[in-house]
Amino acid sequence: MGRQLETRMRFVETLGVLMRTCPLEKVKVSHLCKALGVSRATFYEHFHDIFDVAVWYWDYLMEQSLYRIGADLSCYEAHFQKFKLLRENKEFFDNAFKSDDYNSVCEHGGRAMDRIMIERAVERNGHSLTEEQLLLVEFFKTGAQYMTRDWVRGGMGPSPQVMAELFYSSMPSFLVRLLDGNADSQNR
Repeated sequence: MGRQLETRMRFVETLGVLMRTCPLEKVKVSHLCKALGVSRATFYEHFHDIFDVAVWYWDYLMEQSLYRIGADLSCYEAHFQKFKLLRENKEFFDNAFKSDDYNSVCEHGGRAMDRIMIERAVERNGHSLTEEQLLLVEFFKTGAQYMTRDWVRGGMGPSPQVMAELFYSSMPSFLVRLLDGNADSQNR
């Protein structure tokens, strides 16, 4: 693990501890730095604000799973890996998903997936998506975004496999065809 990644992970771990007793939006950079024993300057070398820590960790995990949808993971496998990683980091994301503002993990994840799915679909399609297709992607993304949040906040009851199957079966069929057509995957 590189030095920068190691430092970022220390911030994530410490934020996870602080969120056990204080909501994410109430955690101050100064509290995080004090708990970690580093300066505010060190924090700002790695993150913009306290929300950026949670969002960065989300992106870090999604780059190993969901953000690979249609690249080297099928739609099913990308979702399965996402749910598996979230379950492995249950406490952190249970606390991080309690924040619902524009900078939240939930909102950021939705915006990122919308962009990734549309970019990959357009690339595979060879031309822009129709207005109806864009609307279908928006419906799916919005549902997926809030269902993921609710699954996390609700205790992560259904297994990652069950959740991946539900998400896969809920995706617009044209999107599955476009994204899975080039995915080098073992499932679906």
